[in-house]
Amino acid sequence: MEMFNKKELDKRIGPLRKNDSLYQLEQVEGYVIRKCQEKGIETSYDVMAEEMPYFKTIGYTEYAGNFYLQPLNFKMRNEQMSDAWHHNTKDVADYASWLVKNVVDKNSNKYKHRTEEIDKYPAKDYLVVLPGSNKLRENVCLNKLKHIVNKHGNNVLFKPHPITTHQIIGELKDFFGEENILPKNVDMYYYMQKAKGVYSTQISESALYAAVLGKKIEPVDVWNNIQRGSFYCVNSYIYFNQDNIKEYVNRTFSSYKSGIINPNLDKDWKKKVDDYIEYICEKREKYKDWYIAVPKKK
Repeated sequence: MEMFNKKELDKRIGPLRKNDSLYQLEQVEGYVIRKCQEKGIETSYDVMAEEMPYFKTIGYTEYAGNFYLQPLNFKMRNEQMSDAWHHNTKDVADYASWLVKNVVDKNSNKYKHRTEEIDKYPAKDYLVVLPGSNKLRENVCLNKLKHIVNKHGNNVLFKPHPITTHQIIGELKDFFGEENILPKNVDMYYYMQKAKGVYSTQISESALYAAVLGKKIEPVDVWNNIQRGSFYCVNSYIYFNQDNIKEYVNRTFSSYKSGIINPNLDKDWKKKVDDYIEYICEKREKYKDWYIAVPKKK
């Protein structure tokens, strides 16, 4: 179990510590691993890869306070979100209101100890939420960032990810002006609530939060790398459906086919996990022996 393993987290996020509210997902992680083992399916935390449609691994991660399951195959994880939206789910939970409440109650930050330096940095109408240093150069389109500045002038703030090097922050200040770059540990959601529009990526849960808060959202990703992100197959639908975001989020996330699990909202989250694994394995079975990576020995 890697989601809350201290040694694993030290390697991934260094001195940062996850918000206490996420620890309710540890029970889900344990249950998911056990149920997948029963099916002969491997599990992997917060890893992306491209396996065959007859996949061997289901990946999982946290997403805006939820537990998110998806197979390590792009076609399958994209289809599950479409299937979830079109699924006639009877019990529709109010995920959108739950997400908004988390922001208002200051419970939406993934990491602890976000600072309150808001007096030093007045809010502006537009906010750009950037990924960490390891993702920024590959995933963010510099031309789009320049376009945003040309469009909004000094009426835009850039929020670096908590895992951003001093070198990258220095480069951002050189490009866009020191007064427009927020501290990396400031509470992003304060500025999100004040903004009219939010620019984010396909690899950030901030897009979902901004959308349910009623903000206009746009991506800043490099198109050729867009499908690599762990949240692309959910976020792409969030961006596209922002005009009916509450209906989309509530219907889609309430369906077991989405792979979204929330012990706070799902009446029987264990059954939702069971139904998801049964559903995705049934889809997987259709592709058995279609594509052969390594020939079987006779």
